[in-house]
Amino acid sequence: MHDAIVIALGGSLLSSDNGGSLDSWKSNFTDLMVSISSKIRIVIVVGGGKLARKNISIAKKNGISNSFDLDLIGIEATRINAKEIIGFFSNSNLMIDGIIPETIADCVSYLNENNIVVMGGTVPGHTTDTVAIKMGAKLNSKLVVIATNVSHVFTSDPRNDSNAKPIERMTLDELGVISGIGKEILPGSSFAVDPVGVKIAIEHNLPLVILNGHDVDNLRKALCGESFDGTKVYGVEN
Repeated sequence: MHDAIVIALGGSLLSSDNGGSLDSWKSNFTDLMVSISSKIRIVIVVGGGKLARKNISIAKKNGISNSFDLDLIGIEATRINAKEIIGFFSNSNLMIDGIIPETIADCVSYLNENNIVVMGGTVPGHTTDTVAIKMGAKLNSKLVVIATNVSHVFTSDPRNDSNAKPIERMTLDELGVISGIGKEILPGSSFAVDPVGVKIAIEHNLPLVILNGHDVDNLRKALCGESFDGTKVYGVEN
């Protein structure tokens, strides 16, 4: 298997209220992916974002309360968002399959034939962060980039704590403590990084990067090994 970069792309980046020009972001992101994919294959795992939260909220109002069923609704939203991302490349010459992989194995198979594979969630109980980290472990990737709508992992939740400070570098074990490994995950929950995924990263000693995906040039720097603005999470040997 060729080496590959795995990007967990927050669904929030597809929202029209992403704090900037959505059309400009789409264009810049597409150009970056086309450029990078000429050198290395790319897996993009797209989150549910605003669409998932909306659909889960509607389902709850309609009486659906089972976590499994709500997770399925969230997964469907991630796959809709993945289809949107695939549409970005419709005018490019990239080898990209329009089929959304529904399993890790499917994604690996598609990656043998395509420059870029785009997917969403897989099974209930796993966020797309976890799917991306599982893909990184499966491909023995040197890095998984989690591009979301926050700039760093913080010492505490900045939405609730004005004294929260961004963290530039930390260990996987330290991220596990902040993310809350072992705690219950509710449908539509939000964390710095999904603790289920962090546990897998720890088991495979898989380095992570967390950054704000709105800044495409900053994403480029992280993918190319340059200095970037975000949190670098390193394993025990680094």
